[in-house]
Amino acid sequence: MLRSKRKPREQCENPSVLVLYGSPHKRGKTWQLYEAFSQAFPAGASVEVYSAYEERPEPCLDCGYCTRHEGCSQHDLDGFMRAFETCDIFVLVTPVYYNSFPAPLKAVIDRFQRYYSARFSRGIKPPIAKPRVAAILATCGSGDRDGLSEIKNQFKRAATVLNCTVAGAAFARGTDEAGVTEKALDGARKLGEKIFEDWRFE
Repeated sequence: MLRSKRKPREQCENPSVLVLYGSPHKRGKTWQLYEAFSQAFPAGASVEVYSAYEERPEPCLDCGYCTRHEGCSQHDLDGFMRAFETCDIFVLVTPVYYNSFPAPLKAVIDRFQRYYSARFSRGIKPPIAKPRVAAILATCGSGDRDGLSEIKNQFKRAATVLNCTVAGAAFARGTDEAGVTEKALDGARKLGEKIFEDWRFE
């Protein structure tokens, strides 16, 4: 009943989706989870996939540049950050490595420091003008829940300064033995459907 009071977006308007992909395997188990989620993408959606392993981002140097200036002293992620600032939906897709992100993806997360510094060192609030929603898709070889929980908590903390609302997460556990189960794939599909249905309304 509440949804009927919400204003639908214009029919010609399509979402821009930025995917941060953190697996070294281009078509592995983590990609399977993403593919299930992506089935909900509208036909006109603009989708950009940034592969952390292929792009090999530099780590944050804690040089202090972003505490005094806009952006970063390293420019390898400038294109990604522009895409992040303008996207409607951000999808974080990752395997769990030792209860955390793989190193190349963690480097991207750490480089969001430019926005933290903009907010707390230079007083820019919010440091990114456009709001966005995010989804987290993660796989774990073991059946342990701790790594998946830590992945979610780490990014939710980062999102607090990114004008980014984490709308949900889909996890696949025990993939070393069972692969990505139909239950996990169904969870990713349903999360995608929910996010894009919500996006249809302002």
